Amino acid sequence: MQERFAPIDFEHFHAVVLPERLAVRPETDVGGLRPIAFRMPDGAAYTYQPSGSSVAVEAGDAGASTVVELDPRSWSDFVWELRSSFSLLYGGDATFERGGMGDLAQWEPVLRAVLDGQAMYDLSAPPPLLDADGEPLALDRSFGLGDPDDEMRRFLEVAGFVHLRSVFDAEEIEALREVVCTAVARARPDDQRSWWTSVGSREVCNRVNYLNEQSELVAGLGSDPRMRRIADLGGRKLRDATDRLDGDSVVIKVPGAQTGLADLPWHRDCGMGGHPVMCPTLNVGIQLDAASPANGQLLMIAGSHMGTSRLPTDEEAAGLPVAALHTQPGDVTAHFGHTLHSAPPPSDLRAPGRRALYVTFVQPETFEMVGRGNGYNDVLFSRDAGRVPHVDDLR
Repeated sequence: MQERFAPIDFEHFHAVVLPERLAVRPETDVGGLRPIAFRMPDGAAYTYQPSGSSVAVEAGDAGASTVVELDPRSWSDFVWELRSSFSLLYGGDATFERGGMGDLAQWEPVLRAVLDGQAMYDLSAPPPLLDADGEPLALDRSFGLGDPDDEMRRFLEVAGFVHLRSVFDAEEIEALREVVCTAVARARPDDQRSWWTSVGSREVCNRVNYLNEQSELVAGLGSDPRMRRIADLGGRKLRDATDRLDGDSVVIKVPGAQTGLADLPWHRDCGMGGHPVMCPTLNVGIQLDAASPANGQLLMIAGSHMGTSRLPTDEEAAGLPVAALHTQPGDVTAHFGHTLHSAPPPSDLRAPGRRALYVTFVQPETFEMVGRGNGYNDVLFSRDAGRVPHVDDLR
């Protein structure tokens, strides 16, 4: 068996490995897809054709509606899902002779099912979400620290997220707010530790990464017994990643944001790549402000962590089990990184910004694959002097 994450021989993979995989893969939804080809710089190419409820692969690219050219390293990283289509776009490592990024993004979930057998999350008919008694899961349910761990764990496993009330008191939250205010004042658009947006003619910081480097208080959150207990809901082996994968970070909702990734559309936290390395990842967010539609609350598609899919349109999301998390300062949310979620723009431009401080817990193997100070989001800084552009600005 080929060594995991080793370079993949393009010809051998398509002549030998992929046919064997296709022979045992279950049916896959390929509806609406047009043929897509991958081509190496030397001209070698293979086309993936929708075929009934599966995929057929043939040499060449003459019949492909979309032709994606990658170098061998980028191809290998894409197959292993160390890099996603969005990572290739941000890094400038994919060129399109025909078609474009939208076509590759549409194909990617099917390719994940074909290439490594990932389960598919059906956007048109999501599976039912049931509690321990077999009843429909109450997506607006929240918990307190006095509730049993097994009930919280069950909810997290089924929904992909969980909301805990009043974990931190008002004094603790005020201390964390002061840390955030200091960090934002120090941040600069080209420091590669912060994300920025524009509001009118002003540049405004909307995220600071590695906040733990600036504050012992934040650096100690991963070992706080309350946070450790919440992390254990996702798996007792999970460890906090303070020195990689963006460290402990604060996300800031900025009313009136006009540029960059201030208002995140539907996405997965492994959306830049690294799913087989990072997941299950549990992102634990300490809510520093109340959350409502007025200031851009967090939305979750419950159960979407159980499979892969393309990103839903707004119309599709309207038919999915979307949970809007109404939180208060001191509440904590936790979600698996593979759960589809979004942070839409505040509906009230006069509302104050909402802040949430995230501590990321990952499996021990992640530390072996991702070096200190590195992360899959680093590619976001590759374009414009450290500023993070929105994907629509790159197409």
